[in-house]
Amino acid sequence: MGTMVVGFRLGSDGQGRQATLLLTQSGVLHQSTGPLGAAPRPAKPHAPIAPDPHPVPRQAAELRKVYAALIGRGFSRELIAPACVCLDTDEHPLHDKPYGPHAPRPHPELIADFIGAAPAGPGLLEDALTAFYTAIGLTPRPRTPYPPGTGRVPPRVRKALHTLADGQPLTSGPRRGVGWTITAAGVRLHVGTTSQTLDPREAADLQAALTAWLYHQQRTEPGGT
Repeated sequence: MGTMVVGFRLGSDGQGRQATLLLTQSGVLHQSTGPLGAAPRPAKPHAPIAPDPHPVPRQAAELRKVYAALIGRGFSRELIAPACVCLDTDEHPLHDKPYGPHAPRPHPELIADFIGAAPAGPGLLEDALTAFYTAIGLTPRPRTPYPPGTGRVPPRVRKALHTLADGQPLTSGPRRGVGWTITAAGVRLHVGTTSQTLDPREAADLQAALTAWLYHQQRTEPGGT
């Protein structure tokens, strides 16, 4: 019969690590971490709390949290963009009491099948979750509408908007001593152990300056216009 899943794989070039996560139609969250380019090493899956009449939405919320946490830890390279896929591998049956001796076992074949079947190209986690919900017969969670004027913004910006709408922060990652954190409440710059919050005018000035710099880089790079 196969298994319907939604998942992604993120990598961190700075740490040389990768993380793969899958949520199955029964609400089991599978995770695999390891060095970049290495074969997946599945960890113990996270089963839904039993009894739970709505296991998939609760586990989908956890999937969102883990995705945001990985991005915040520097796993910013999408090795496999979020995608909903129907796999040929059958999921291990979930016990009525999936804990203790009946907890689900790691399922490396399921993760390997996802890696081989996932489509190439970009994708958004919310789009993948909507497709997953529809495929398994659940009503997708209402999408947070884009703010006026943002319907045609680049995919990276739309992804950031969804992250903020879900109450998660945007961060620059831990690789440098200078960084930033953006939440719905404001913009904060970090230098070493000190930090400074920007007011809206300062944040707008920074955004304008960075946008101008990016356009300048595009024009001065080889092949730019």
